[in-house]
Amino acid sequence: MKRSHTPPLAYGAVLFVGAAVSTFLLSHDGSISSYSDFFGRELSEGSLYSLKDAEKYSNLQDVSDIDYSIEERAQANNAEDKCSRLILYLPDTFADHGHGSQINNYILGVTTSTYLDRAMVLVEPPMDMNTYAGGSQFGCPIDAFRETMTQTSSLRHQQANWNVASDFPLGFSRLVDHPSWLSHGCEVPCSGTHSYKDWRRLANRFDEITCTNPDGTEVNVMVSGGSRLRIHFRKYESSMTLGHPSLAAEKWATNLGATPVEAEIFSDLKGKREIWDYVLGLMNKAGFLRFRPWIARDVELFLKSFELPMGKSYDAIHVRRGDKLIKEARRYVVKYWRRQGHTDEDHLPTNYVPFTHYLSKWDEADACPVDDNGEVQVVKRNVYVATDDPVVIREEIAALPNHISPNTILWNDCHELTFYFNPTDDSAFHLNGNGEGGFEEGHEVEGGDSCFGRYHRNIASIADMMILSKARTFIGEYNSNWGRMIRTMRVRLSEPVSRHDGATDGDGSIAMERNMQEVGSFTRTLDTRVAWGSDRVGAPGY
Repeated sequence: MKRSHTPPLAYGAVLFVGAAVSTFLLSHDGSISSYSDFFGRELSEGSLYSLKDAEKYSNLQDVSDIDYSIEERAQANNAEDKCSRLILYLPDTFADHGHGSQINNYILGVTTSTYLDRAMVLVEPPMDMNTYAGGSQFGCPIDAFRETMTQTSSLRHQQANWNVASDFPLGFSRLVDHPSWLSHGCEVPCSGTHSYKDWRRLANRFDEITCTNPDGTEVNVMVSGGSRLRIHFRKYESSMTLGHPSLAAEKWATNLGATPVEAEIFSDLKGKREIWDYVLGLMNKAGFLRFRPWIARDVELFLKSFELPMGKSYDAIHVRRGDKLIKEARRYVVKYWRRQGHTDEDHLPTNYVPFTHYLSKWDEADACPVDDNGEVQVVKRNVYVATDDPVVIREEIAALPNHISPNTILWNDCHELTFYFNPTDDSAFHLNGNGEGGFEEGHEVEGGDSCFGRYHRNIASIADMMILSKARTFIGEYNSNWGRMIRTMRVRLSEPVSRHDGATDGDGSIAMERNMQEVGSFTRTLDTRVAWGSDRVGAPGY
C-alpha cells in the first residue's frame, strides 16, 4: 500500500497556511487582502481545484437525494408564535467526545425537538467560557481569523493583530450549519435574565422553564444536551413510537420536512423499526446535517487530492479498534474468537476481530458471476478503508495471499480488491487525540491540541465520514458511534406508490394504495453489512 505521512498537496496548502498562521499573521504588517488574494490565486489558477462541486461536499448524501424545498414548506407551516416553544440544545456538554458521538447526540436533539413540536436552537459557550483553542472543538479554518489594528506608542504607527473573528461560529456550530427549518429562525431567548451559565445549569437537569424576552413575550423553554439528553431520550423512546395513526404523528413528520403524503404514510406505520427508519429517511431527504462552507471546501480539496476514484463506484470498510475494544466491544471480540475455537479469554490470538472477517462479508451476498462457459468472472472493487489502526491493517493486507500488486489482492478467486487509505491516517487519528480519553504522549505529530491540529483531524475525519456514507457497499459494525451514524446516513425513503385512477382523500391529497406497498418497503438502506457484533438498529442517534 502506498503510505503517506504528510497531507496531500492541495489540502496540504490549506493546512500549511493554517499551521503557519500563528507566526505569519502575528508578524505580518500588511492587510488580510494580500494574504487571501494570494491564497485564492493559488487555489483557482489552472482550475485544478475550482471548488465548483462544493455543494456535493456539504452533505453526507448525494445532491440528488436531498429535497431543498423543505425551507419553503417550513416557512409556510410556521405559526406566528413559532418561537414560543423551544428546545435549547447545548452541544458543548458533549464536546469532549468524538465526531460520531457528537453528531449522534445532535441527531437525538433533532428527533426530540421535532417530536415535541419545538424549535431547536443551538446555544454555544461564549469565547471567554470556551475551553478549546480558537473557540471550537473542531479547530480553526483559515476563514476564522480577522485582522484588527492596535495603536502603538506612536500615533503614526499601528500594529496588525490577528484573532478569531467575533462573529465567526463557535463550538459545534463551526462544523454544522444548523438549518432554519429546525430553528424556525429563533434566537436564544430571555437574554436579559439568562446567561450561558444559566442555560448550562438547566441543561444538566433537562429542565423546562418559562421566561420572558426583552420585548415582553413569554417563551416556554426546555434545555438539553450531552448525557442528560440521552437519559431523557432513553426514558421516553418507547412512547415516541406509540399512538399511530394520529394527527400528532403527522405533525411530527411534517416537522421533519414530510410532504402531506409522506406524513400520512408515517402516521400509519406501526412497527418501531419502521417508524425510526422513516424518521431517518425524512431527515436525510431534508439534508439535515449540512456542513459549513469552509468544511465543504476543505473536504473537497482533501478528497480531490488523493487516489480514491470517487467518480466511480467504490466500496468502503470501517474498522474501529482502539479504545472501543477495551470495554464496549470486548464481549463481541471474545465471542468471535470462541467461534474460532479459542476459549481462553486471556490468551486470544488478537484482541480484535481480524480484517479478513470484514472481507468475508462479500462472500455471503456477492456470488461471483459466471459466463456462458461456466467460467467465474472476477469482480473488481475499489475499497476504501477507514480505520484508527492503519499500520496493523496494512500489515494484515500485506499478509494476505494472491497479491496482484502491493495494494491489490484477489479474494477467494472472485473479488479483485484494490485498497485505499486516508493519506493522513498514520497521524490523524481521533479528534481528541487518543479518543475520548484525550491526548497522550506521542501525539505531537498530529498538531497536539492546537486549533490547527484539531482542524486537520476534523477535515480528515469528515472526509472519511463522507466516503463511508456515499459508498456503494459499506462494511462495518454498530459497536461504535461511527458505525451507527454511518448507517443512519444511508437510510432513504422509497418512492411512494399512488393510485393511478386520480382518487384523492378527503383533504385532496393523493390516496395511497397501501395494499400495493408493504410497510417495510417505505424505506431502504444503501447496502450496509455488519461485520461482527450486534446487528440491532436502535433509534436515531442512539
